Amino acid sequence: MAYRVVVKCGGGAFFVPNEAAENLKLCTAAQLRVLLLTLSRGFAEITPEAVSAELGISSDDAKDLLDYWVARGILEGDGVVSAVSLPASSPAPEISAPKAAAPKPPETKLQMSEVLRFKEEDPAIAHVFSEAERLLGKTFTSSDSETIVWLINYAGIAPEVLITVIAYCASIEKRNFFFIRKVALDWLENGIDTIEAAEERMRVLEEARSWEGEVKRCLEIYGRNLVTKEKEYCESWRLYGISPELIHFAYEKCIEKTAKLSFPYINKLLISWHQKGFKTPAEAAAENKPKDENKKPSFDLDELERRMMLEDSVI
Repeated sequence: MAYRVVVKCGGGAFFVPNEAAENLKLCTAAQLRVLLLTLSRGFAEITPEAVSAELGISSDDAKDLLDYWVARGILEGDGVVSAVSLPASSPAPEISAPKAAAPKPPETKLQMSEVLRFKEEDPAIAHVFSEAERLLGKTFTSSDSETIVWLINYAGIAPEVLITVIAYCASIEKRNFFFIRKVALDWLENGIDTIEAAEERMRVLEEARSWEGEVKRCLEIYGRNLVTKEKEYCESWRLYGISPELIHFAYEKCIEKTAKLSFPYINKLLISWHQKGFKTPAEAAAENKPKDENKKPSFDLDELERRMMLEDSVI
């Protein structure tokens, strides 16, 4: 039995680029849903937030899925369908892929027989499979296995670099191969093609993640990740060399003053203290105390302490 599209009078329609159709055998159901939703908007912009609301997925997942099609030249920019003209008498024109530091790897659909052959004949690939199974702690699907072989044989990622990528993804609880593939290609595009460069990138990422965790504890943030703007504040404090103890003290001052967590307020306190050379909570707390410690104050010390804790130290 054969099937065809039902064309209704007055019914809407939208084009699908040839490149998108060629990728249908490689994409997942989620990637296809996002593509169809985006193409249905014509040439209007679409954001991860709009996709999130429409399909009931998180904004981060929506961005990942949109980026999948950006990497294949179907979308461009921040999720805008490439503006191409479509003359009725000619096929859809080729849509150019976004510029990248490294050539775009060829998309190749591998048969499981080929995957098994590569695994049996190449000890390096067999080692990647073994290490990946150990690091991820799961049984691979045929798609997972194809991704490993494709990343090594067609994308040109060194086996030892791919193992480092997988180790990093496992450490942040991102064990699906769509994410692993995305990270691996991102590292490749940024010139991370040796084990030394991969280990350095992993060290930097782990350091940043560890610092963010420390800041979250200082600010008593539990059960959620930092949003982008909060991460920017967090990173700036790390670069300034501000101690976790001082961050926690600023947090306490913020709660006493505003009764809520406010990154901008805490940032103002920390920058002010940094400019004054304060390194410890004691130095910050002593900012407004009498300079002559031997002079007897003319008012109650408890009252002074209470007023100090309520005072805004921002200049």
